[in-house]
Amino acid sequence: MDETLKRAINLIALTVAVASVILIAANRLSWATGLLVSTAWSIINFLLLINIFGIAMLRKSKKALLAVLFIKFPVLYLIGYLILVSGLFPVSSILTGLIALIVLGAVTIWPKQA
Repeated sequence: MDETLKRAINLIALTVAVASVILIAANRLSWATGLLVSTAWSIINFLLLINIFGIAMLRKSKKALLAVLFIKFPVLYLIGYLILVSGLFPVSSILTGLIALIVLGAVTIWPKQA
């Protein structure tokens, strides 16, 4: 994994952890949990996407590609659907956690454009 990507993931994790502690202190447990869950989902989703591109570009075995695709699409997206329909978390907290996906994408693409 790229060093920039590792630093971005660590920074996002630290920021979300601090925000969650503040939210818990403000008695907003469902919001804090929704933020944590959706951020974790976003990071896992992004790492699987990077893995898929790496396997495809390096032309590794089709079994490895199929395994990662199986984890990403039916399993991870089913979990995302269940998170949304469970009603345990406010939708705004889930959407806020999904911003991690956008940040990781930007951090990964921008340095390579320069």
